[in-house]
Amino acid sequence: MRFRLLGPLEIQAGGRRVPVAADKQRTVAAALLAARGRAVPVAALVNEIWGEHVPASAVPNLRTYVMRLRRGDEELAARLTTAPTGYLLRVEPDELDVRVFEEATRQGREAMAEGDACTAVSAFDHALAQWRGGALEDVRLGPALNELAQALAEQFARTVEDHATAALALGDHREVVDRLRPFVERHPLRERAHARLMLALYRCGDVHGAIRVFQRAREVLREELGVDPGGELRGLLQSIVSRAPELDTPRPGPAAAVSRPVPRQLPPGPTVFVGRSAELGRTAAALRADTGPAVVAIHGPAGIGKSALALRAAHAVADHFPDGQLYADLQGARSGLRPLPSRAVLGRFLRALGVDRHRLPKSEAEAAALLQSLLAERRVLVLLDNAADPSQVRPLLPAGPGCATVVTSRSVLCTLDAEQVGLGELGHADVVRALALQAGEARVAREPEALGAVARACGGHALAVRIVGARLTERPDLPIARLGERLERRRLAEWCSGDLDLRACFAASYETLSDTAATALRLLAARRSADLDVGRVAVLLGSDAPTAEAALDELVRARLLDAVGERRFRMHRLVRLYATELPSGDPRTTRTAAFAYGV
Repeated sequence: MRFRLLGPLEIQAGGRRVPVAADKQRTVAAALLAARGRAVPVAALVNEIWGEHVPASAVPNLRTYVMRLRRGDEELAARLTTAPTGYLLRVEPDELDVRVFEEATRQGREAMAEGDACTAVSAFDHALAQWRGGALEDVRLGPALNELAQALAEQFARTVEDHATAALALGDHREVVDRLRPFVERHPLRERAHARLMLALYRCGDVHGAIRVFQRAREVLREELGVDPGGELRGLLQSIVSRAPELDTPRPGPAAAVSRPVPRQLPPGPTVFVGRSAELGRTAAALRADTGPAVVAIHGPAGIGKSALALRAAHAVADHFPDGQLYADLQGARSGLRPLPSRAVLGRFLRALGVDRHRLPKSEAEAAALLQSLLAERRVLVLLDNAADPSQVRPLLPAGPGCATVVTSRSVLCTLDAEQVGLGELGHADVVRALALQAGEARVAREPEALGAVARACGGHALAVRIVGARLTERPDLPIARLGERLERRRLAEWCSGDLDLRACFAASYETLSDTAATALRLLAARRSADLDVGRVAVLLGSDAPTAEAALDELVRARLLDAVGERRFRMHRLVRLYATELPSGDPRTTRTAAFAYGV
């Protein structure tokens, strides 16, 4: 079979086109194909078809659309199966044009990194041949499909630019001009495409034409975005005007030198993401701002969803950074692991940017300076996850005006010159929505009250929501009410699933505490009082007010307490559960034992 999304939706079986005529039927087919062999929950399909205006007959109507798809072809019917939470369409890797495009693009970029321009051009030609128009151009798009269509359009544009880079290395300047002229007309804000068109025109001997391309790009950028061209275009213009020798056509050869490596290191974004619209909007807007090297610092308690927000925002703005995305987990919030030294991260980034490992600078200062030089004229996004403190982050921040950085940390990195984005608990409606997406609509419809109770037990804590969702997914036979009963036993052992574990999450913060703060946490948890103040803590510790206040400040910095007033504090119910299960005794012994037990 053949499945095509890069243009009008098309399904072929045995060389025959399978009819998919109705709008909603095409949306269902596209959503199943976009999942690439994974089950799509009924709730997700309903949301994709109807959005916020869901009719009472939504689920029966969805069954009808699936039934009509199955009637279109016997082989399609065999592949389109019902899963515990929704529907699944089995697709082999070479049957979907999106996968063929992505694989060919990957091969082309690998060839570019190895200096093989001829192979790169051939691979990019094969990738671009998969496109028959705009992605999903005849499909009514819901939120997820709309996001996919935009991402595919960006991948197409980057591939066109990469093809031009490889073709320029082979000396095919006229072909690049013919391909890029209409492309920049349709995509007038893509500076990378303008740069390659300018270079191609210059090498064709049309200096005036190359300068006109720059002038047109400047006019459009000023009119549409209110900004001037970036460093790459400005530098290229200066080189063209001065007829710099480095712009001359490279000598042809079997492995002509091509562009520098373009790292794409972002991990996959979260599959279920709810709420946080204001924080996501602030983060994305700050990263897109062309006012200098932007830095966004996302902070919040352990497991509150900082990494998920950072990845969601990074993927949303990735098209704004065509020269690549760098990622590092700094291990500043990992139980039993030391924070990763800045020097080690610098080495990883430099290697990703094409520096031979034998030529890496020996000192951290020299490595940081080299990183700045490499990023000075590039547009690169850097994501630094789980930072311990500002000193770990500073050597890794690019200074290039086209770059941006997202940092996540538990404590507020207040000494960084950054846009500070704080995260709190998720709202109850968002928690219910997240759990419903994972549990499946039919299951939720049977136990709506039980789902609400389980959602309340999560206390708006994002990691707790992920754990509960995972447990519901791994046990489709388990009634939601039964899971709720187990969670109400107030045992932290219930709050884990696979590699998701609340105990390890809180332990990373606990291990950083002083003896006094560790004692205060354990004593405060035992009181089970909603609100806490400095006076009560001083009495519990048998100390004076300044000592108690210092311990509370430390707990707030570790995000194990929330400040709700000048001298009043609150402990999350799950943090309290963790603290009450800590072994009693001397704080040093407590923390050593906690680590030994895998806390």
